[in-house]
Amino acid sequence: MRRRAFGLSLLSASLLPEAAWAFDNRPVRIVVPFAPGGGNDIYARLYAEPLGVLLKAPVIVENRSGASGNIGAENVVHSAPDGRAMLYGSAALTINPFILQSIPFDTERDLLPLSLMVSQPYIMVVRADMNVRDLEGLLGRLKGGKVPPNFGSPGAGSMASLVAAMLFKRAGLEATEVPYRGAGQLLTGLLSGDVQVSFLIWPVAKPFIEGGQLVPLAVTGASPMEQLPGIPTLDSQGFSGLVADQWHGVFLPRQTPASIAEDLYEALVNVLHQPQIADRLRADGATAVGSTPAEFAKFFIAELARWRDIVGSLGVKANE
Repeated sequence: MRRRAFGLSLLSASLLPEAAWAFDNRPVRIVVPFAPGGGNDIYARLYAEPLGVLLKAPVIVENRSGASGNIGAENVVHSAPDGRAMLYGSAALTINPFILQSIPFDTERDLLPLSLMVSQPYIMVVRADMNVRDLEGLLGRLKGGKVPPNFGSPGAGSMASLVAAMLFKRAGLEATEVPYRGAGQLLTGLLSGDVQVSFLIWPVAKPFIEGGQLVPLAVTGASPMEQLPGIPTLDSQGFSGLVADQWHGVFLPRQTPASIAEDLYEALVNVLHQPQIADRLRADGATAVGSTPAEFAKFFIAELARWRDIVGSLGVKANE
């Protein structure tokens, strides 16, 4: 007998009906549309092993980066709708339609939102050798400096890129974006001095903040982070409403049968709420969500409208 459609189940794998995990031993792919080392990659790999236990099949994380995440997304769009290809996507899916000149698929039509997995703020950081300790000091230094302001991003048109652009626009500064291909390359550029400012998630920034190489100036969430007591939000430092959490969610090819989507949804939410996973996310400053497909679809449509307006207000030019 089947469970209630897309109901939340936190039962252990041993208590779930065997029929619920009717996958053979062929691999299941979690496609990460970005380079290794970033948040999507970190968390996809965190889920892979326990998800494989529930599905009774090997779960492989496959990095397919490029075109602001569209290469990986297109791979899943054109995969068989049999539950063996999942996209571990992010806010890039709601930004790309308004940044890129063309996308080889329709974001709303071709992807099935399955579950919003996590939400996580960015941390605005600078190198310690810049000798600034707060946002006001940084902006004052950039306004009076001889070197034109710049900022690094994990990719042109990424959420981190647009948050930085919004900040500098509201601060009255013209800053040049230096885009990298993923968080790993961005971090290298930041530490080497090629860029002055960047927005990173806690797992990426943590060792360098704790090691003294980077200094946190603000967080992009609605409230301060437990891991960074005393570091205020952008919203509380004169940038009212500038709140933007990175999010990750799982998508399937649109034509995936409801029965397969249901089984994958319940497995994913089961994994998300396992103690070792929940504890890791909390330590990383991330919030476990595990929304239903209907909730995620509603959120996804709202995010598309939000970033359409932001991109328009910034006058961001289309690029490839």
